[in-house]
Amino acid sequence: MNPRAQVISSPIVARYDELPLTNVPLFQHEDFSGCLLGFLPGQILPRHSHEHEHEVFDVLEGTGIIWLDGEAVEAPAGSVIFVPAGVEHGFENNSDGRWLIRATIHQRVYARRALQRAFEKRFGGAPR
Repeated sequence: MNPRAQVISSPIVARYDELPLTNVPLFQHEDFSGCLLGFLPGQILPRHSHEHEHEVFDVLEGTGIIWLDGEAVEAPAGSVIFVPAGVEHGFENNSDGRWLIRATIHQRVYARRALQRAFEKRFGGAPR
């Protein structure tokens, strides 16, 4: 296996807490990252949006509601939800059980970031 590749077992790293949200980072590579979101019954993540991030949410365990632009969408285990940049979204565990979601986040790359990457690749460091 490529040394940069990772295999992560979700049940081992999944955590739940009395905090409003348990966020467990899984991986980070350039503009691409993943984490686990663990919700106990009644926990919510208020509605918000990200101007420069596309997100994909895979429901791994339980059921709850994902709010998308003001609309409540039931999200049971097995659901996959794509949220493009700029779309308001939020989470609510309205069930009696735990709700576990894997979030995969991609930050959109703009010309400035693309130029910085090219410079780093060519010269081995960030421009000053």
